[in-house]
Amino acid sequence: MTLEAGAQIWIPCEVKPGPFSDERLARVRDNGSEWLGFVQTSHLREPILEGATFLDALVVSVAGESFEARMPGEAVTPGLFKGETAKLRPLGCLEA
Repeated sequence: MTLEAGAQIWIPCEVKPGPFSDERLARVRDNGSEWLGFVQTSHLREPILEGATFLDALVVSVAGESFEARMPGEAVTPGLFKGETAKLRPLGCLEA
């Protein structure tokens, strides 16, 4: 998968129930980088209550095998998420 800024991607995450029925507490981790925040279930590949799924995100930069992405929702941890391109899945019609 060739990744570039502006791409919509799926990032693996763990979710737990949030304060509202249509909201989840999502945690994304990759090589020491972590993002934690509250997201609407519409941003999850499977709107599960708890467990492993994927969260949609917007790539803002790519450098070699690494990327930075803006996550949806209300972040508990500040800043962009930094991860490795090998663990990503394309979003929507880009899937092969």
